[in-house]
Amino acid sequence: MIGVVLWSDVSDRKAVIWCEDQGDLAFLTSKDDIFAADAFFDAGDVVQFEMEIHQTMRRARNPRLVVERAGAGLPEALREQAHYVDAPTRTAQIIPFRARVDDKARDDIQIASKA
Repeated sequence: MIGVVLWSDVSDRKAVIWCEDQGDLAFLTSKDDIFAADAFFDAGDVVQFEMEIHQTMRRARNPRLVVERAGAGLPEALREQAHYVDAPTRTAQIIPFRARVDDKARDDIQIASKA
């Protein structure tokens, strides 16, 4: 599965990932995988991972960085749109994903998603 990190806490080694299938969010914790001491994900990173369901929670396993900070503005864009959720007359808002990805990285993403 491919996803975008919406939130991460480097000190606690936790992250929340928005998944490509638009299903429930996936959670990543340090107990799920072993990371190098200085390596962890930031909000906006595109990651590839295996997904499993533990009880009712989606868990990301074996994550790998695909593109660093490609969606860095996505968490803030979601926060800005959050106040529209309760408005009964509003329709869904499309939040543009302004990826800063060059052609080579875009090809790598497409290849990774087909794997």
